[in-house]
Formats: sequence, C-alpha cells, structure tokens
Amino acid sequence: MKCRFQRGVSLIAMTAALGLWGAKAMAADAAASEAASGESEVSAVVVTGSYIAGTPEDAALPVNVISSEDLQKQGSPSTLELIKGLSVSNGVLGDTNQFDARAQGSEGTGTINLRGLGPARTLVLLNGRRLTVSPRVIGVDTNVLPVAAIGRVEVLKDGAAATYGSDAIAGVVNFITRKNLHGIELGGTYSYIQGSDGDYTLSAVGGWQNEDVDLLFSAGYQRRSELRVIDRDWAHRPFLDNPEGGWSAAGNPGTFIPLGAPTTRFRDPSCSGLGNFGGFSGLTPVCFWQFTQFDNLVEDEKHYQLFGSANVRLSEHHNFHAEALYAKTDLPHWRTSPSYAFLQTPTAQDGAVAGQYFVPANNPGLQVFITANPGGVPGVTTTGAGVNISAASLASGALLVAARPFGVGGNPLFGFDSSRGQRRYEAVRLSSGFNGDLTDSIGYDVAVTYSVERSFQSGRDTLVERFQRALRGLGGPDCPLTGGTPGGGPCMFYNPFGNAIPGNAITGAANPAFNAAVGNDNRALIDWFFPFIHNTTESKLFVVDAVLNGKLGVSLPGGDIGWAFGGQYRKDWYTLSLDDLSNLAVSPCIDSPDFHDNSCLNTPSGATSPFVFLGGALPIDVTGDVWAGFGELSLPFTDTLQVQAAARYEDYGGAVGSTFNPQVRAKWQATPWLAFRGSVGSTFRAPPATQIDPQSITTLQSIGGVFRAVRIFGNPDLKPEKANTFNVGAIVEAGGFTATVDYWNFDFKNPIVTEPVSGIVATMFPTATGHCGDPAFAALQARFTFNGTCLLTNVVRLDTNVINGARVKTDGVDFSADYVFEDVFDGRLKIGGDATWVHKYTTDALTVEGQLVQSAFDGVGFLNYQTTAYPLPQWKGSAFVEYTHGPHNFRATVRYVDSYTDQRTAPFAPGAYNNNSCGGTVPVGTGTCGVIGTLGVNGGDFIQNSNGKKIDAFATLDLAYRVFLPWGTTLTAAAINVFDTDPPFARLDLNYDPFTASALGRVLKIGVQKKF
Repeated sequence: MKCRFQRGVSLIAMTAALGLWGAKAMAADAAASEAASGESEVSAVVVTGSYIAGTPEDAALPVNVISSEDLQKQGSPSTLELIKGLSVSNGVLGDTNQFDARAQGSEGTGTINLRGLGPARTLVLLNGRRLTVSPRVIGVDTNVLPVAAIGRVEVLKDGAAATYGSDAIAGVVNFITRKNLHGIELGGTYSYIQGSDGDYTLSAVGGWQNEDVDLLFSAGYQRRSELRVIDRDWAHRPFLDNPEGGWSAAGNPGTFIPLGAPTTRFRDPSCSGLGNFGGFSGLTPVCFWQFTQFDNLVEDEKHYQLFGSANVRLSEHHNFHAEALYAKTDLPHWRTSPSYAFLQTPTAQDGAVAGQYFVPANNPGLQVFITANPGGVPGVTTTGAGVNISAASLASGALLVAARPFGVGGNPLFGFDSSRGQRRYEAVRLSSGFNGDLTDSIGYDVAVTYSVERSFQSGRDTLVERFQRALRGLGGPDCPLTGGTPGGGPCMFYNPFGNAIPGNAITGAANPAFNAAVGNDNRALIDWFFPFIHNTTESKLFVVDAVLNGKLGVSLPGGDIGWAFGGQYRKDWYTLSLDDLSNLAVSPCIDSPDFHDNSCLNTPSGATSPFVFLGGALPIDVTGDVWAGFGELSLPFTDTLQVQAAARYEDYGGAVGSTFNPQVRAKWQATPWLAFRGSVGSTFRAPPATQIDPQSITTLQSIGGVFRAVRIFGNPDLKPEKANTFNVGAIVEAGGFTATVDYWNFDFKNPIVTEPVSGIVATMFPTATGHCGDPAFAALQARFTFNGTCLLTNVVRLDTNVINGARVKTDGVDFSADYVFEDVFDGRLKIGGDATWVHKYTTDALTVEGQLVQSAFDGVGFLNYQTTAYPLPQWKGSAFVEYTHGPHNFRATVRYVDSYTDQRTAPFAPGAYNNNSCGGTVPVGTGTCGVIGTLGVNGGDFIQNSNGKKIDAFATLDLAYRVFLPWGTTLTAAAINVFDTDPPFARLDLNYDPFTASALGRVLKIGVQKKF
C-alpha cells in the first residue's frame, strides 16, 4: 500500500517536472512569435458549468457564487457549516453519526449533498478539476479542501453531466482558490462551545506576483474539540422517553439461564442499581443500558492543509498552471461503546453449551454471586410466570445471553471508559497543465490531475472463542489451547456478573454488589480477547483533460457562435487491506484465529468472521477506466436570446457500457429588468468500481431494535443511473433589487441504491416469527443468518446488494432575493434571503427476491431512516439583514428548517415497551404481574410512546460583526445560534438528526486576520 502511494506521488511529480520542462520550451518558442506579432490578449474566464471561454456569469446557468468576503461577513463558517447552511443541501455528512449506515466509518470526513440526492450525485471540483472520492464514502471528502486558500465557491444547481460527466447529476460545487494576492495574511479564530474545549483555526496565506507570475501558498489548521453525548442533556434521555436513544438490551450486567433450570432466565440484580433499565425483550428479562453515553457528538478532530499554486505567463498566448495540495485529518481518540453485543456464539470446541456462552460452576464470579444471593434471584419461565431462581439451579453453571463483556461500568483497558480507536486520513493532489491561444480564434486547456486519499481506521472487538475460553478460566495469551488449568498459572477467568463492576462509569455511582476479588481489571486478559484491529483503504484518481474552445467565425444577430469540444480520460483505483483477524481470507470462522478451524466455509452461512459483532471483509483491489468526448455550443440568436447546447459521451467498457447525454440551456432577456432561463437534458452517474466489485462491506444497522451486521455486496451487473432534468426560472434586476426563482425537476431511471434494510426486515418479520419457513419467502429468508432458529431476535446478519433501484422523481423551487439600500445613516443596508421548497421525492415500489419490500412513497417531509432517501424537510432557507458603515459590517441571519416526520411505524406502536410497574422482575401485560399480554410485543403494558414522531421545525439566529482596523488588521466576532436552541428531538440513537441539525448549541466566535 505504502509503495503504491509513493509511486503515485512520484508519477505526478514526474508529470509536473516534465510539464515545467515543456513550459520552458514553449516559452522559448512563443517568445519569438510574440515579438514578431507584438499582440497580447488575456484569456477570458471560464465559469462553472461551461467550457466556453467568455461565458458570462449571468448566463443560463443557475450558479450561486459565494466569495470569501461573503463568508467573512457571516462569521467565517467552517466548510461543514457552509454546506449545512445551503438551502439546496440536505443530508450532509460531517458531524459524528456512527449509528447510520450512510455515515458509519466516515468520522472526520465531510460531504456535499445537493437536493438530498446523495453525496455521490454532487460533483465537487477544485479549480474546475476533479478530486478523488473519499475511500470511506462515495463522495468527495470536503475536509481535504484548502480552506485558507479558497477565494470563492460556485454552486451550480443543475444537472451538468453533459459538461462534466458522471457524478454531476444534482449539480456541481466548485471551490476556486485565490489569485492576485501580494503579501502575507495570517489569521485565526476561536469558537467557545459549552462542554468542550472549543474549536479554533489557524491560517497563513502568501502570494507574490508580477506581470508574468502569480504564486500562492497557504497553510491551514482546524481543530474540533471533543463534545461528548453526556455534555448535552437532550442527547441522553431516559429509556421510556426514547427507547431508540442508544439503549441496548445486550448489556453488562446481562441475563443468565441457569443450567439446572433451562426454561428460566433472570436479569443480573445489579442492573437497576447501576442506573440501567430493567425491561424485557420478548419474554426475556434484560438490562437495557445506554451505550451512547460513551460516545461523542463531535470527535476530537485535527485537520491540516497545505496548498500551493503557480500561474506562469509563458508568452502572450500561452500559460502554465500547477498546483499541489496535501491534507491530513487525525482523530486520535474516536470513542465508541466499551464493547459490542454478542451477535455470534461460540462452538462446542470452545466450551459452549447448547450453542450459548457457558459460565461454568468454578467461575469465581458465579461463586460470589451464589453466595451473595442465598435466597435466589427473581426470574421468569418461558410462559412468563414469575419464579425464584435457586442457588441449586446455578450449581452446574449458567448460560450468558443478552450480554456483552463491558457495558455501563466502562472498559478497564481504557480506564473504565469508552473503547477507543483511531481515524486518520491523508490526501495528496497534484495538477498541472497549459492553457492559452493556438490562434486568434482557438483557445486550449490541457491538464493532468492526480489525487489520492488514504484512510486508516482502528478499533477493537471481542473474539468469540477467546471470550468463551476466558469464561472457563482458560483465557490469556499464554494459556495453552489444551491441558490448561482453569484459573491456574497463565490461565485466567473473566467474570460476567455485575459483582465485577465497580460502578457506573458515567455517573460515578458505586456498585454496592462490587467485589474487587472477582473484578475484571486484568489488562492482559482483555487485550487478548478484545484485540486491536485495523484496516486501510485508498482511493486514487488520474485524469487527463484536453479542451479546445473559440469562435466559429459565424455570427448570429446576437454575436459570434462560441464552441468548445474536448476529451477526458479517467482512471480510478480503490484498495482495502485488513489485519489478519479482520480478513475473511485468513480468519473466516469463529475458531479460525487460534484453532485454525475454517469448517464454517462448508456451511450455508459461509464465512462468519471470528468477532462477536464486527463483521470481517475480504481485501479489495479494483480499478476502472473512463474515456469521454464532449462538445458545447453557445448560440447568441439575438442580443436578448442566448442558447447553449452541450453533449457528452462516456465509455466505461465491460458490462457498464457507455452513455450519451445532451443538454440545452437558454436565457431570454425579456426586458432590461426581467430575464427567463431554462434547461432540459439528461444526466447520469456511472457505478464506481467499488460498487461493481462483487465483494461486500459490513455495516451495523438496527434490526429489531438491536444493531446487527449488514453486508452490502457489489453488483457486476450495475448499469449507469440516468435522469432527465428540467429547469426553468426567472431573474429580476431592478435598481438595488435582485431576485431569482427556479423550478427544477429530476426524473431518475435505474438509480444506484442499496436495498433498504428496514423494508426487507419489515417484510420478512411483520411479527417476531414472521414468514419463517414460508416457501414463498425462502429466498428472502436466505438473506438472513440466524443464531439458532429463524426468529427476528435471532438475526445475526443480513445480506443486501447494490442494485439499480426503483424510479425516482423529485422537483421543487429555489428562491433568492436581496435589496440594497444606499445612504442609510451614511451606510449601506442590504436585506435578502434564499429558500428551497421541495415539492416531491417519489420512489416507485421496490421488490427484493420477489417480495415487495418498499411500497411507493414520497420522501418529502420525512426522516427516511433506512430507506433509499435522505432526510428531506420540505422547506429550508435563511434570511439576513446586513449593514455596512465605513469599516464596520453587521449581519444578522435567521436560518430555518421545516418540520418533518419519522416515517417508521414499529418504534411508535403500542405495547412495545415495559413500564417496569412490577419492579422489573417480570413482564406486565393485563395489569397482573407475571401475565403476558397477547398484544405486548415485548411483554409491555401496551404503552404507546409517540415521542419523536414529528421532528419539529427549528430556527436559529446568527449575529456577525466585522471591522477593518489599522495596520491591515481585520477583526470578526460572531454568535451562532444566539438563543442556544437545542436541535429538534428525533427518535434516533443520538436523539437528533445529525444529517440536518447541529449539536453544538450557542457558539461564540472571534477571529483576527493580519495582512503584511
């Protein structure tokens, strides 16, 4: 991996060196030509959305331009804050959201999601050139962008595949670096955030120029401080307020079945005393605990970017450009649960009994437990009747169910706190090329761009067979596989009972049942059965662009016909490498690591991985090639009617094939103050190599209220998704008033999606037993792997595929307006705003294995959790008032997000949760303790909890102030979310929707910039 990374850097370095050598040669040749002609012409600007030089910024393109000046007046928002604030952007990735499959494993990265169509459908450019997609999400990682060097951001809110190719379905966001800077600028900001150490940035930008050379260099550093879930009261709610709010039935303390009374079970009596909730999963008494209290709302993130560019005027007609970017993101202390739940069980070879984790009678924890409970413990039978579990029934041992190694007491390996891991990203991007004029009427632009992003992730999980051996006293790295003495010599016991837990690691409350003599503070043992695991992914992109443009020499009444045509070659690579324990080619089965037993490969389930929770994967090394040709015409039919036509052909080879996409745009200046614009065409996105490769990746998703492994397999038969697009709008410019309104429409065919988890589960399991054994559902049942019989509660894993899904139609309207009042109290007053209204996002019905798993639905106004859509509030927008007086600028901004609804039904059904009115000892049904109600899904009191069904609308007020001080100094101050408004409650693990809202609360920010 390292060698490939270095070879890629060497390749582009060689390309740049050859480019510079060619530049010198071209300069020498061109100098003589220029001396003879004595003519000079400056190349026209090319704006986002067109390759034709000289295309005006007010053409038929719905482009929003946001300058660095605009951002400074808003309090210098981070890239994430900028993207989340765009009215056209929904479902933004950037805040910690490890509990949603669309965000898992991407902590430290950010994305742009125009129209809520998915990050993969927004093309992100830097200076008009592509960047490689993140190796963790199918979209560009916006955290690698050189924030300090950005001069403006152009947002094209229209499909642009006819111009730019794949990925530009929803639009294009082009980050453009500064030019013509002379001198040095130093800057920094600090943001006060309650509950954290605050966020801060440092930047340095330098530039130098003369008539022929323009140089730019920047260095940026951004620090996000850790903000824990426990630092926000709204983020960790009681169980009955939000049972989905990070509560798990698989905890520690856990649940046991006495070997001497196998039809009964009991919850560890330490449960409630440690601050947990005693409830039921079906007929099983369990100890619900809130694992999210060990997680972060914001991770400790450090972002570094270095950027440099050079623009060299080689001659009157030829220029050379080169730029280099290096970025690094480091999350040194990513937090997660102290350990993960048991989704897999050990084999008889490990000492399991009845396919369950077995705690033998000689386990010291069990012996202390029996002694501490001489009268037995309360439990239930399979009929739900209350019983008393006697010590005699435990004398031969017990089975451990609904459990995990470490829970509310924290993990001793990390000081009785969260388990930790790392996230690191490193990116390099190099681009160089030439542009200028070949003749008086033909210009050219050629460039080579290479980018690579590498990701390293680490964490820990429990090995099934090692944990079972530790329960038997045969744990530890030096305990022999055979012949060891339980608890003797190098062989060690793990104690699964609550008497091993000193106290609640979050609240600090002591556990009265704790017995230090049988505690689990044994770092060597834990490190052995809870090992360090890691993987590395790498994404690379190599692009060659060549464009010619100019005038046809044919004139229409409105002027000369402009044209552009060219070609592009792209090659991308994606690799995944894993440690041996995570690599299914090395450790495919539960007993692979130590016993080297790979017999699971001969079973229908196949490779299972040796871990209790995290699934393994196979290494991936895939590549893809794309050849493209495109053309564009600018047709000025009259002085008031301008038409642009573009078309692009791309060939992917193999089963993917090729695609052709045309587009026509027009602008009609009806009056001096009113213009109309519109476009019609088709756009597309080809499946990336990672989704064509048949290997799988493993995500963790909620199934039946518990996180389970979900494997997502690639599909070699995927075809490009296509969309017909239509856009029509109006522009008003009268005096100091400017306004635009645009209606947009997308009609997708064969969208590339992942089969919806919630739909598959709901179809297979309308009840706990569902359609198990039904021949009509046999193929769908085969997608599931069970721990035992086919039951919802026994699901270990679900297999899904990337597919060309059901047709999607979406449309809506964008609005923007502002008015400038001059000479207001000797200053300038500006008011304005923008908004997006989404009319519909309809998806046709979807079948999997012959069964309807997702009915046709409209996603507008819904959370869309575990569907093929993102959260889509119907309205989103902002309004501002800005006043400038001399060196002072004041701005107030109100941001608004409409309410939306959680579309799920299961979490809000009556009878799902127990109200614990019998002290947590037995389920409650008809009001009599010990009787199970026929409607009680989990043995509850038929309580209906509708909290979070509606996710409320929310509005925040931001204030910003900027002043120019003497000596080239600029001071900025801002109060973001002035009234400290909490994000609206959502029935999710973190109690809010991280794709839409912010967890920070009020932020007070100050910044300073000094020019030299």
